[in-house]
Order: sequence, then structure tokens, then C-alpha cells
Amino acid sequence: MTGPGSTSDGLSLDEAAAIAEHAREGHLDMDDPQIRQLVGEANRIMVRTQMWGGEPETPQRRWKRRGLAIGAAAIVAIWVIGLLGPLLLRLGD
Repeated sequence: MTGPGSTSDGLSLDEAAAIAEHAREGHLDMDDPQIRQLVGEANRIMVRTQMWGGEPETPQRRWKRRGLAIGAAAIVAIWVIGLLGPLLLRLGD
């Protein structure tokens, strides 16, 4: 599933909420490793959503956030070079 509210493994926010609720109520067999893994993934999605708000993390959001961080770091680096560059050139003479 690749629609809004879905993660890369196909678990949507609504599905994660339903799975987490069923696990809390004790309706799922937590002895089964596959079910335990699915409940763990659902809980991770719920925690991420509660922490960051909105939809769970997607690869597009991750790349956008990385791009913003790299852009901000580049601006700071250019600013520092602009401040220290003339000073270093003057000291070099």
C-alpha cells in the first residue's frame, strides 16, 4: 500500500492503531513471533506519530528533512567562511 498514511512496509496508521488496540486488549497471540513483530511495528508507528504528529515517516519526508539539514549546514558554513576568510587573508599577509 502506498497511499496517504501508509508506511513503506504497507502498514497504515489506521491499521497500526487497530493492531496496537487489539494487542492492548489481549486479543492477539503474543507467543507467535510474526504477530509479536507486527505488534512491535504497529507500536513504533504509533509512537512516531505521537512524537512527530501527523503521518508516519515516509522516504520522501526523510529525504526532504535531510535536504533541509544539508542546506542549513551549507548556509552556516558559508557564513563562517565569510566571517573568517577575510581575517585569515589579512593574517596571512
